[in-house]
Amino acid sequence: MNGEQPKKKGTSPWLWVGCGCALLVAAAVTFVAVIVIGVFAAIRAADPYKDGVERARGDARVQEALGTPIEPGWMLSGSIQTQNRSGDCDITVPLNGSKQSATLRVVGTKDDGRWTYTKMLVTPETGPPIDLLDVGRASARPGAG
Repeated sequence: MNGEQPKKKGTSPWLWVGCGCALLVAAAVTFVAVIVIGVFAAIRAADPYKDGVERARGDARVQEALGTPIEPGWMLSGSIQTQNRSGDCDITVPLNGSKQSATLRVVGTKDDGRWTYTKMLVTPETGPPIDLLDVGRASARPGAG
């Protein structure tokens, strides 16, 4: 034995580069996820979303077409923009019932703090669209006649 110590292998700089890149990607994905969840939560808390889902759940025609219970899906789309006591909305909400799924579209404007809807339409996968703003038909029970 000649008294020399075996040389230790150093850590490759590529390992640190790889770890750094993985950390940046994880941070970016987390950031985007927080933004998306925040936007979805804000839309779900807004009156147009609540009003549309409530009307769809309470409408006899929608209950007949989709089956009960009627639950909103997760993947919302559209926008709600408000400034002070005015604004507008155009959102699409997936609905799921025991028989089939549908899409709820809510379009409206907010003036002086009050929402007025120009479209509130449930479009089932099969069957005709159901206009939730058609109050006369919404209160009628299917088959009554």
